[in-house]
Amino acid sequence: MKLKQRLILIAAMLMLSLQATANDPVSGENSHYKNLIDRTGSPYYMQDFDQGDHQRFSPLFDLGAWHGHLLPSSENAGAFTGPAIITEEYLNFVAPYFEKLTVYKGGEINDANKVKLTMQAYSLPGALVQELRGDGVEINLTLRFVTNRTSLVKTQIITSKPLILQFEGQLVSHLSAKDGKVNDARSPFAVYPQLQPKWQATKNSITLSFGKVRAFGQILSSGSSQLQLHKTLPVNTTYDNLSYISHTNIAGNHTFYTTYSYLLDSQEQASEQAKIADILKQPENYLSRSKKRWQHYIKQATLPIVNNDHIHQRLAVKSIETLIGNWRSKAGAVGFDTVSPAVTGRWFSGNQTWPWDSYKHAFALATFHPALAKQNLNAVFEHQITANDAVRPWDVGFIPDLVAYNLSPERGGDGTNWNERNTKPSLAAWAVWQVYEYTNDKQWLAEIFPKLVSYRNWWLTNRDHNGNGVPEYGATVDKAHTTDDGKLRFEVQTATGWAAQSGLENYKDQLIAHPQKQIKIPAQTAASWESGRDDAAVFGFISSEQLDRYIKNGGKATDWHVGFAENFDKSGRLIGYSLLQESVDQASYMAADNRYLSKMAKELNYPRQASYFLKQATKLRAYINRCMFDKTTGYYYDIEIAPQPLANGCAGKPLVKRGKGPEGWSPLLNQVASVEQAQQVVDVMLDEKEFNTYVPLGSAALSNPAFGADIYWRGRVWLDQLYFGLVGMSHYGYCEKAQQLSEQLLTHADGLLASAPIRENYNPLTGEQQGAPNFSWSAAHLLLIMQKQGRWCE
Repeated sequence: MKLKQRLILIAAMLMLSLQATANDPVSGENSHYKNLIDRTGSPYYMQDFDQGDHQRFSPLFDLGAWHGHLLPSSENAGAFTGPAIITEEYLNFVAPYFEKLTVYKGGEINDANKVKLTMQAYSLPGALVQELRGDGVEINLTLRFVTNRTSLVKTQIITSKPLILQFEGQLVSHLSAKDGKVNDARSPFAVYPQLQPKWQATKNSITLSFGKVRAFGQILSSGSSQLQLHKTLPVNTTYDNLSYISHTNIAGNHTFYTTYSYLLDSQEQASEQAKIADILKQPENYLSRSKKRWQHYIKQATLPIVNNDHIHQRLAVKSIETLIGNWRSKAGAVGFDTVSPAVTGRWFSGNQTWPWDSYKHAFALATFHPALAKQNLNAVFEHQITANDAVRPWDVGFIPDLVAYNLSPERGGDGTNWNERNTKPSLAAWAVWQVYEYTNDKQWLAEIFPKLVSYRNWWLTNRDHNGNGVPEYGATVDKAHTTDDGKLRFEVQTATGWAAQSGLENYKDQLIAHPQKQIKIPAQTAASWESGRDDAAVFGFISSEQLDRYIKNGGKATDWHVGFAENFDKSGRLIGYSLLQESVDQASYMAADNRYLSKMAKELNYPRQASYFLKQATKLRAYINRCMFDKTTGYYYDIEIAPQPLANGCAGKPLVKRGKGPEGWSPLLNQVASVEQAQQVVDVMLDEKEFNTYVPLGSAALSNPAFGADIYWRGRVWLDQLYFGLVGMSHYGYCEKAQQLSEQLLTHADGLLASAPIRENYNPLTGEQQGAPNFSWSAAHLLLIMQKQGRWCE
C-alpha cells in the first residue's frame, strides 16, 4: 500500500474515533486525544523492566513532579495505580495501589454487599479518568497534577443509597520483574532494610516516611523523603508494615478530593503543607488551572499544523505529553527545572540533564512552553566551569556532559551519574536563539550570551590541537582517562584478559606492533560521547566480525585506528585530549554557532562581536566545503589530521574509509553546503542502497562497513538526525522529498501512530521500536516534524 493510501486509512480510523467521543462529558474538547500513550498497569514489583531494562509502564507525570500515576488494570478498578516515585536519580514503584476505593451497600462489609462496578478508564493530556458504574452507583475519578510536588484526585459519587467506602493501600512485596515475570522475588524492604517505611495516620491523612538508602543504580533516598496522602473526607485507618485500610460512610451523593505528594526531603515537607491546605480549600480552581494549562500547550503546539490534520495533531500532542512527563522541577544539585531524557529510562530518570538532549528539548519546548525551555537551558549552564573552579580550572567555559541530583565525589557529593569526562556538540546558540525568538526576553539573552561565548572559546582553547579554528572531539583530563602521573590510560587484550597500560607514545607503539589487537581507550569512548553519537563508526568503532569482513574485502585494520593528541596550555599543563580528526558535524555546528552568536551580538548592540562572529562563520564554511567534501562519493566526511597540513590548507583527507554517517548532512542543516554539494548529498540520502531505508536516515548508511540495524549509533534511526536531515533538505529546496521521507517515518516506525510510547530509536529495516521508552528528544523532533508537515519550505 502506498504511503498516501495508508495515511488516508489511518485518518478514516481516527475520524471514527472522533465521532465516538465527540460528546464525551468528561474529556470535552480534548476527547480526540484519549489514550495517546498507554498508561495502564498495576506495578507489583518495585522495578518491572522491559527487555531493554527500562520500566515497562508509562505513568502520567506533570508539572515537574517527582511521582507519577497509572490507570489500573481491571483487578484494581477504583485506584490510580502506583505511584511511581523518582528516588533522586532512579524511578521505582512503591505500590501497586496506594488508595483503592471499594464500595459496599448496607451496614456490613461482605461480598454480598459489595457493589460490582464496571470500569472505563482512559488518559487525557494531563489527566487520568475512571468511570465506574453498577447497581445504581456512579463513581467518576479524575486525577491531575496541581503543583510540582502534588497531584489531586476528584472523586464524585452519585447514589441514592447509603454506602460504606473502603480505601486500601498496599506496598510492593517483590523487588524486580522482567516483562511482568518475577526476576527477584525478595521484598525490597528486606533487600534495603534502611528504606523500611513508617506509617502515620490521622482522620484526613496518611504519611509514609522512608529511611536513608544510597544504593547507586537502584534507589536513593535522603532519609527524610515522604509520600503523603490528604483528603477532604474523614476516615478511620489501621495499618501494618506493608498495607493500610480505611473506612467511612456516606448517606448519598458525595464529592471529595485527595492529594498525593512525594517530597524528597524535610525542607520540601515544610514548604508543601500550606500548598496542600490551599488545594483542598479550592480544589476546583486548581483542577481548572491544570485543564487550561494543557489546553494552552495543545493550542500553541498545534497552531502551525495545516488543515487541522488530526493524525499530525495527535502525534504532536503525544510528543507534548512525553516532554512534559520528563519535566522535573528543581531539586538537589540542579537548581532549575529541567527535562530529562526519559523518566522510565533505566539511566535517564530524575533530573539528569545532558546538554545534547537539552538543546533539542528547548528548541521544541519553545513552541509551546518557552518558560520551561529557558529553565532547561539554564540548568545546562548552571554548572559551566569558571576560572575559580576547584576541580578543573583549566576547563573554563566547559559544560559537563551530565549533571544530576547528586554531585560527583570530586565535587563533594556521592553521585555516580555526574559526568565531566566530555561535553557535547555546539548546538547551544541554535537553541538559545530559538527560545529568544519565541520570548523576546532580551534580559535572559544578555545573561546567557557571555556563557555561550565562553563555551565557544573553550572549544578553541581545549579542543583545537592544530590551532586552525576547527575543533576536534576529545576527552577531558579525568581519572577515567588519565593516570595519577598524567599519562593517557588504555587497556590491551591479552590471552588472559585486559592489561592496563598508559602513555600516548606507548599507545601509538601498540597500534603499530599489533594492528588487529583489541585496545580499549576510555578517551575514545568519551570522544564519541562528546559527539553525541556514541560508538559511531567514524570514531573507529566496528565489531570484530565486521572488521574481519572488511579486511577480507581488501581493507586494512589500521583504517579503524584512532589517533590522539595531548593538549597543553601555555604553561605546559595538560588540559585535555583531541582525536586526530576534525569532525564535519562539529565544524558545521560551530559555523552555525558563530552565525547565531553574531545575531545575538547585533541584538544586544555589540557590533564588533557581531562582525567578528560572522567572519568566523564564513571562514568555517569555506573550510568545510573545501576540505570535508569528497567529490568521488558526493558526501561530507570527517578528515584525518595529517602530520603536516595539506597544500590546500586542509588538515588532512576525508575519512571515506569509515563509511557514511548522518554527520554528512550536517552542512545542509547548518546551511554551509554549496548548492551543488547539497544536491549530491541529497542524492545519497535518497539512495535506497544508502540511507533511504524502510525508516529512513539512520545513523549509518547501508554501505557503511560498521552498519548494523540494531547497533546503537551504527544503524538505528535517531529522530534528531532524521529531523536534521529533513531540515537540511528543505534548506536547499527539496521540500517534497523531505515530506516523502517524513511520511515514511510516520507510517513505518512501529507504534508512533498507536499508543506505544515514543522510543529512543527505531530499526531502519523493520521499524521496530528500540531503546528507552518515553524519550524526550525523539518527542521534541516529532513535534517539530509535525509542525513542518506540508510546509517544509515555508
